[in-house]
Amino acid sequence: MGWRILQLTKPCKLSVKQKQLFYESDDTRTTIPIEDLSVVVLETGFVQLTGHVLSEFAANDVVLLTCDASHLPSGTFFPFHDNSRYSEMAHIQVAASEPLKKRIWQSVVQQKILNQSAVLCALRTENALSEIAKRVQSGDSDNREAYAAQLYWRLLFGDFTRRDDANIINKALNYGYAIVRGCVARNIVAAGLLPCFGIHHDNQLNQFNLVDDMMEPLRPFVDYCVAKLDLSDCSNLTPELKNKLISVLLANGNMNGEAISLLKCAEMMAASLAKAFRQKDCRLLNLPVLEFLY
Repeated sequence: MGWRILQLTKPCKLSVKQKQLFYESDDTRTTIPIEDLSVVVLETGFVQLTGHVLSEFAANDVVLLTCDASHLPSGTFFPFHDNSRYSEMAHIQVAASEPLKKRIWQSVVQQKILNQSAVLCALRTENALSEIAKRVQSGDSDNREAYAAQLYWRLLFGDFTRRDDANIINKALNYGYAIVRGCVARNIVAAGLLPCFGIHHDNQLNQFNLVDDMMEPLRPFVDYCVAKLDLSDCSNLTPELKNKLISVLLANGNMNGEAISLLKCAEMMAASLAKAFRQKDCRLLNLPVLEFLY
């Protein structure tokens, strides 16, 4: 997967020639090596592209996100991967024991809360979330995640609720989360995992239950980005703000003691989850630590 993120906000035409993506609008013409691309976001419905473009995106592991009328990501296109062990992995995943899944979920929730604590610490806000993380039990049976969230949102944004979709903070959070979700989905599939079978989420109408499970430790990266934005005079997200939110994919997390972009973190996390399923050992799960902030 490449490293560049392309955000398309005005009518244009995309085509491919000799492994180069050709971009044409009324006032701009440019080319980009497809192998450099990681994510393409279609902010406008007035983008013309060919089947050849989609085929090259798939061949180069480029995630394509489309947006709805509210300019929030609404669809994801990512490739089928030539994984000869899909059937084997599917059987392993479906047969995973409840204790294993509960231990994996415990690790996911603990790291999410620790990353939330890191966000507050980076903003010089004292908090007790790291102590709450220590008390997360197998399967988060006493719902420490929700308890931590109540404290977290109050300390981060004051008088704030996640239920108000009209709030500009929620608009920014939802946009950033959708971008990260698409990236995690791509890597879950690339690892040979079935995204519909979650370890905690279990909605039969949601084909991305596992994706929604595994993106939890990544949400604080978006939260930190939103907290640093100046949204005081905004009612809607501008292209500039969206570009800053998309750039969260290039923020660094700590994996194995090394600063690695969130794009790479998601890939390593998905691969480690597949390994944990195969070897029935939750300790093999590798989750990004929010430590190297921007």
